[in-house]
Amino acid sequence: MNDLTAFKNKIFLYGLIVMMVFEIVSLPLIGLDIKYTYGLFLGTFIAIANFNILAFTLKTVLSNGNKSFIFLGYFLRLALYGVAVVTAFKINNHAGFGSLLGFITVKISIYYLHGFKTKFSEGRKVRPEVQAEFDREDLEKEMKRDGRSEED
Repeated sequence: MNDLTAFKNKIFLYGLIVMMVFEIVSLPLIGLDIKYTYGLFLGTFIAIANFNILAFTLKTVLSNGNKSFIFLGYFLRLALYGVAVVTAFKINNHAGFGSLLGFITVKISIYYLHGFKTKFSEGRKVRPEVQAEFDREDLEKEMKRDGRSEED
């Protein structure tokens, strides 16, 4: 299993956990509504499928350099979202809103894993060329603030 697969699996696991939290939170509000649960499952699994399509598209574009493939992947993902929303709202409003919440489960798991979690900064490695660019920008800002030019 490569690093990307482990990365995606962790995101998907947390996405499913977020989905379960949404379901538990909805119980006192709307009760056990099977149609809402259907919409939540539908939205979550469409979000997971779209994340996989995005990863595949990016991997393909980076390997062969054909940028037009990005648009194909984008429109495929957009069509999946559209079909899911229309299907869910045709069932009823609870299923539709459940699917919309399901769409954001993967995004919330990404934000949690790579934004809010304290391990985000720990052991973070920055490529040397990127770090050099950060250092150069910091130096420029400092020089501009002090009113100096690079020649000084």
